[in-house]
Amino acid sequence: MAEDTNAVVEESLFDEFKEHSISEFFRKNRHMLGYSGRLRSMTTIVHELVTNSLDACEESEILPEITVEIKKIGSETFGVNIEDNGPGIPPEFVPKVFGKMLAGSKLHRLVQSRGQQGIGAAGVLLFAQMTTGKPLKITTSTGNGTIYEMEIKMSIEKNEGDVVSRNTREGFWRGTRVEGEFKDVTYNRREQGPFEYLRRISLSAPHAKITLEDPEETIVFERTVNDIPERPEVMKPHPYGLTTDELLHISRVTDSSRVSSMLNGELSRVTMKRIKELEEYVLRDTLLENYRSSVFWDTIVSCYLNFDFTKYFDIYGHYFDKKEIEDVKQLINGLPEGLGELKTYCMKYLVTQYLVQKLDDEEIKEIKNHFKKKPENFMEYMDKKYLNASLLDEFRRKLKNITKSPAEFVKSLVDLAMVSDTELEKYRKAIKDLLKKNPKEMTWKDSEVIVNVLQDMDFMAPSTVGLRPIGEENIEKSLNTLEPEFLKTLTRKPKTYKGGVPFAVEVGLAYGGEAGRSGDESRKMEIMRFSNHVPLLFDTSGCGLTNAVKSVNWRRYGLRNDEDAPVTVFVNLISTHIPYTSAGKQAIASSNEENEEIFNEIRQSLMICARELEKHISKLRKEKEEEQKRKYVMKYAVIFAEGLASITGRPKEEIEANVVNLLR
Repeated sequence: MAEDTNAVVEESLFDEFKEHSISEFFRKNRHMLGYSGRLRSMTTIVHELVTNSLDACEESEILPEITVEIKKIGSETFGVNIEDNGPGIPPEFVPKVFGKMLAGSKLHRLVQSRGQQGIGAAGVLLFAQMTTGKPLKITTSTGNGTIYEMEIKMSIEKNEGDVVSRNTREGFWRGTRVEGEFKDVTYNRREQGPFEYLRRISLSAPHAKITLEDPEETIVFERTVNDIPERPEVMKPHPYGLTTDELLHISRVTDSSRVSSMLNGELSRVTMKRIKELEEYVLRDTLLENYRSSVFWDTIVSCYLNFDFTKYFDIYGHYFDKKEIEDVKQLINGLPEGLGELKTYCMKYLVTQYLVQKLDDEEIKEIKNHFKKKPENFMEYMDKKYLNASLLDEFRRKLKNITKSPAEFVKSLVDLAMVSDTELEKYRKAIKDLLKKNPKEMTWKDSEVIVNVLQDMDFMAPSTVGLRPIGEENIEKSLNTLEPEFLKTLTRKPKTYKGGVPFAVEVGLAYGGEAGRSGDESRKMEIMRFSNHVPLLFDTSGCGLTNAVKSVNWRRYGLRNDEDAPVTVFVNLISTHIPYTSAGKQAIASSNEENEEIFNEIRQSLMICARELEKHISKLRKEKEEEQKRKYVMKYAVIFAEGLASITGRPKEEIEANVVNLLR
């Protein structure tokens, strides 16, 4: 009886089981696309369509001219029309561009791009359809003499675009115009509205001319640069940024017939010579794996690692937390997995050794509690207090050699009679067979072995051909529109985060003039955040770019109160993959614990600019102090001249003139 009841319950649980399309998901979770408030929704509409226009123009090497029209139709209903002079859209692609989620030309390519997910334009149509029930009207032409006009609606269940109406006419115009009506939106010129968005995107895209026709007036953001940015090139994945799942995915779609040729053809920096080297690394890790949990494990580890953790625990262990020591021992027992995490502890112990040898007992006593912190928190504190760039570079060089080379490791095992020549030959043959295997036959274990090995090999940094910065000169031209009294811009050399994802940071500091945002009584610090040249206006407090700016000690650089300073801070992060915190793409995941490479690079860039600002502010203060002293002395010059004239009998006017002369 109980079994029958359970069967009925199980059947009823699945009565409502249904499959849902991605469009249906976002219809119920529109806030994930940025449609979560009236003003934010309006800004999101403008953002999605303008960035698509900019990307299309740049990829076709066209200087963008974009017109944004916002008209009030009802109390909560607005018409938004956006037109560009881009390459146009072939008519057969219009329903896919605007009516199908996750359809586009960017998601599958490793290249810097404003849009990445293929849901922006379709999200605009979905929002229009949800709030007014009306389609988007698309007018487009590739300049072939035919202009296409279509009305597009989305079939939410199928995640497809349907053409409601279609019309063609003759005409020699090229570009795309999108017209839509939207409810539950509003328009004003507040800091998070479309006006501010377009103002900022005109700064990060100085080659674009953007016209805004809103209910108040028409404003033109003129281009300050007449050169079209070079197109970034599509890149191959770098070994350091690879995961087991990603390599397995590559193996399923590659045209290569062997794993070795797949690694050579599908990854950057992997030559056939490096694949020969990879064989030796796989041999090393295979031998290591064979001795896991054996009585010889400690001996094997000493042959594998160049860093003696036991020695550091014996000498400095009383500084560290006991749980940390246990965690490190577990990582050692799990080698070769966890090697990356082990390196963070190694860095901490190298710095500990340096500090204990450098500082006296009293200084060590003051900071002893910091030694118990996690490596990332420990390094953040010590970086601010005691370390410099050259020291950190020295420690990083030591980290590169934390493991012994495969040849050294194998020789050590042979010398200890842990492995015979016959066994080595057997292992080498198995590794060669793995690399000869058809990639489509690769298993998760095969992929895991290769990825672990690639992380420990020494590769050149990823190519940066897929990145295109705005450039120091162009940022300077943009920020000069604020008429600042001081301006410093900086574009840093590309770096990598998560092991192999390339990124670069651009910053600018503008002080005085119209820099900063207007406050009640004075101008306040303004932080302009950009990712791949796109302004980020929302989720400010939860963004890693904001936190990086706030982490700088601005008082140290002459700003007595950074909140009330007339300063505009410009930060642009560019990458082939921006680590957004959500699909709304308004905040970036970056801190001293997550994607810390990005966080630290922004800090370093701003501090370099801030040093120049400090010199400028110091000069201003010095001039002001000298002027105040001069006025103070001049105040008593007349009294002094009268007294001296009565003593010397010389004319008062002559003495006064001489005193003034001395003060010049």
